[in-house]
Amino acid sequence: MTQRESLKPTKKDNVFDLAEQAGFDVSDWIDSSNDPRGHKANPKYCYEWVFIEPGKVVIFNLWFSSMIEEAGQIKQRGNFREDAASHNVPGGNTLWRRRATRLDDALKASVIDNLPIRVIIVDGKQRDKTEPGYAQNASEVSKRELDPEPWTLTQYDMATGQFELTRGILDQEFVDQFDMDQLTKSGPEKFETTSSVYYRDPKVRKAVLRRANGKCELCGVKGFEMAGGAIYLETHHVIPLADRGDDHVFNVAALCPNDHRRAHYAQERNEIQQQLLAFLGQLNISQRPLHRPVVNSV
Repeated sequence: MTQRESLKPTKKDNVFDLAEQAGFDVSDWIDSSNDPRGHKANPKYCYEWVFIEPGKVVIFNLWFSSMIEEAGQIKQRGNFREDAASHNVPGGNTLWRRRATRLDDALKASVIDNLPIRVIIVDGKQRDKTEPGYAQNASEVSKRELDPEPWTLTQYDMATGQFELTRGILDQEFVDQFDMDQLTKSGPEKFETTSSVYYRDPKVRKAVLRRANGKCELCGVKGFEMAGGAIYLETHHVIPLADRGDDHVFNVAALCPNDHRRAHYAQERNEIQQQLLAFLGQLNISQRPLHRPVVNSV
């Protein structure tokens, strides 16, 4: 089985559930619904092909049949702006023109705000642009699933609307700080849905920074001094919150920015995690009370 074939959806998940899972705020989806079938069938949202959560993520519905595999990467190329123009003719479909325009607007938003892209992969009967009466033939979705990997917009021509989307953020030959920003935005810690909220207790962060006393707890190098005189380090959950790690001082380390990035993205990140776990484990042991406190029974 090729990498592309492994992405073919095998079930038809609900759009509401997938959009929420990808980080879309579904509050209005729920509040504005008066559909007797329930809020998940709210026509204001459930027939859309793109969802934008400002400052956080763009979610596209993309056809599996339009995805290609090149040099080990999954890509999709196209031009939503041209699709919109094809319906801006006598007999064209106004609804489909609006949807295509929204898809192109979402690409612009992802460029301007450097947003990661999540993809709901859909499969079924897609309209064939070469068939007569193409503008009137509706597509039929039979399967849909959320791709667990974020995508990134690797090419976009603002003048023409031509685009290239590529699966993965760090799977490219070269990446920069903007790619890292996208990865951070796409992480589960940034999502606040009706099912999960990842909260970081400020008391934990402050206690860890005091414990480190201005030095990286991995390499020992002093953090850099900011303009106001504060020493800058970054707090890092060694076992991620998304993996059910504790928001506790013995699961959080203070790291210099370089080591913090290494802990997330370096080839040896697993070894770094084990080194930090061992360090924090020793701190935990050393700070345990020698004797259990006596509890008076009543």
